Amino acid sequence: MIRTSLALLTSLGCLLVASMAASGVSRAAELPREYPWQETLADYLGTLRADDFTVADHTFTYPAEYARADDERVYRDWIVLGHPGREPMTAGFHAPAESFTLAEIQGEAIRMYPEPAALAWWIQFDFPGNPYADNSGGKHRALVIAIVDMLMLESAQREDPRNLKPDFMGANLGTWAYTLHHCEDKLPANVREAYKQGMLHYLLKMERLAPRDGNTNMDMREIATLADLDLVLDDPAIHRRLVDDAKRILFGDPRRGPDTSDPRRGTFHPAGYIGEADGPETSYNGISLYHLAEAAMISRGDPDWDAFLPEVIRRMARFKAYNTFPQPDGSYEGPSSWAKRTNDPYVNDQRDRPWRPFAEAMITDEALFRLRVDPRTYNGSAFGLADREQMLSDIEKGVMRLTRSPRRPEGWKAAETPVWKEEHWPADLPYTWDHYVEGSYARFQKLVDEKSPLLLPPFEREADFNLDFDGEFWMAMHDDWGFQVEAVPHMGRSYDTGGSGALAGGSLAAFWTKKTGVTLLGRLPNKWNYVTWDKLPSWTTHHLWGRTAEASTVESSAFSSARQRDPWVRFETDFDSPQVHVFGTLGPPRTVEREGILDNGHVFYRRTFTKRNDGLHIRSELLSQGTDELSELWETLPVYLSGTGRNAGKDSLIEFRAGDRWLNPGTELVEEVAAIRITRGDGAVLIEFDKPQRARLSDVIETAYQKKDRLRTINLDLLGAKSRVGKSPIAMPHRAEVSYLIRPEK
Repeated sequence: MIRTSLALLTSLGCLLVASMAASGVSRAAELPREYPWQETLADYLGTLRADDFTVADHTFTYPAEYARADDERVYRDWIVLGHPGREPMTAGFHAPAESFTLAEIQGEAIRMYPEPAALAWWIQFDFPGNPYADNSGGKHRALVIAIVDMLMLESAQREDPRNLKPDFMGANLGTWAYTLHHCEDKLPANVREAYKQGMLHYLLKMERLAPRDGNTNMDMREIATLADLDLVLDDPAIHRRLVDDAKRILFGDPRRGPDTSDPRRGTFHPAGYIGEADGPETSYNGISLYHLAEAAMISRGDPDWDAFLPEVIRRMARFKAYNTFPQPDGSYEGPSSWAKRTNDPYVNDQRDRPWRPFAEAMITDEALFRLRVDPRTYNGSAFGLADREQMLSDIEKGVMRLTRSPRRPEGWKAAETPVWKEEHWPADLPYTWDHYVEGSYARFQKLVDEKSPLLLPPFEREADFNLDFDGEFWMAMHDDWGFQVEAVPHMGRSYDTGGSGALAGGSLAAFWTKKTGVTLLGRLPNKWNYVTWDKLPSWTTHHLWGRTAEASTVESSAFSSARQRDPWVRFETDFDSPQVHVFGTLGPPRTVEREGILDNGHVFYRRTFTKRNDGLHIRSELLSQGTDELSELWETLPVYLSGTGRNAGKDSLIEFRAGDRWLNPGTELVEEVAAIRITRGDGAVLIEFDKPQRARLSDVIETAYQKKDRLRTINLDLLGAKSRVGKSPIAMPHRAEVSYLIRPEK
């Protein structure tokens, strides 16, 4: 009888489940328990009750005794509290305590809040008026969020392979490691070990995939994560593994370093940047530098990390400094024509959180210019410094604001905890507080008091320079003028995929004078899918280009030195007359034109850049066997007119000198142009031709991505008297050339 009843109950149960499924009622979602470490972590969540997540006090205060804190402590806090709006969210402390229990996590869906590391940051922030410092309920909340993330991530990767990326996992792992570092005292020993096993599980996945060099800037989050893991795992064998991982991602091989990096296998270029798709980059390098500075601060003091990371930061800060050209109005500009993915210059690079300049300046003197002294007054003040009373006042205001307006987005006020989702870009944390370098305030203040030139970008200092950046960039200043020449010898893969950015090939990227700021300036016109042949006349770069007789479409007939994949480059910058030579083919296989455009392998361009005491001399040549026909051939120089929107100003004035007259040219060709004058600010720059040229201006070109500027290009007709503009094509000349001197007008 009993057996019959049990069988009947079982049958009824199966019918009930089938009925629920048929009516659309799903079984409760449960946390994964596939691995032993998952089983241990899920069981641990079941032991926690709402009382474990109590956070009673949310009121920030400014204790009177804080006014007696020493200068270094005040400065350390001021970097965070004195720059309001970018501190981590406090919202996780306001969520209902019950929402962190297993009964609330598991239901029709897995539900959990994001951002465990944001909670962990406030927990370790021991400002005396911080109500969340070392808070037990907050620690449990942070750990539960991190554990749910860890348990769920693999299922998210299986459901959507796009989540299986090393840069995504770098962010996930870093968040978990940071949370454990500051909250692990709440975990029983077996749970702590399971938590570490979970991190090692994903570390192995990340190691197998990293780097991909697709979003290399985000790959640098992996380096900071490896440093964080080194802190929490605290195992000599794993330490060596983590250091080697970092060196492999950066340099291509653990046996290499900043001087010997192989950027085709790794990501770091010895010139001082992280490559995007194996080539140079501007704006995204800010993200790279942000995370690498974080890694350097986390690992500071460990000889294995210190053997390479500070030098990476030094070179990157140095490269940024020499891409910072002062403008007459006190702003800064820089080139981006050679960037693989973004058109914002280095001065506007991304991820410039308030604490990043301080971190860079703590690591290397090359970044001291980031404290931003005003060179026009140099009155002993800097953006990165304030006197004690000002810092205390700023901190008090910041504390009061946190109480009045806590960082509590609407999503955290919902009656129901949000459904868990993969979060691969967590909030940035002010790592200068966690890893503050003692003595930084006194050091910075002393440099400001001494009016150290290191606090200025190189182009605002008095000393001349003539520098070769690893045979890729030449940057020089002479008296009150200077320039940047790019001659990147290898642009790497993906160069011609969908118009993937970079207008390079050996070009003048910027010409600058103290009175005018930048006048000639290469700018990537739009984002990385812009550089296509139909837009060739609007390429704002210094290049030699033309079209063949097959001119039915621009795409089928165009060629340009700016799309050279791998030119031959020689730097002779140590000579009395410093020079850079560039030689490359036009047409396949080394450039990205279509097959059949030119006589393959038999059409060349050659450029020589020579620094003289009075200016920069450039010779540009086309060399061929004359087997192709041309409809046009140009040498183009990009002129910076002004910014747009809030950055709008008076356009640069461009004039042509023909005979003894200065003309205001349009887009029509002007004969016998001996010189061109570009007037900007309180000065002017002259382009003086060795022989008179036929020249014209383009229409105004407005760049349309991150940096929206107004530019025009100067176009020199290299066919001269044989110009075919509007006429039938002619045989390509065996040699066509133009040479000119660019100098400040005296």
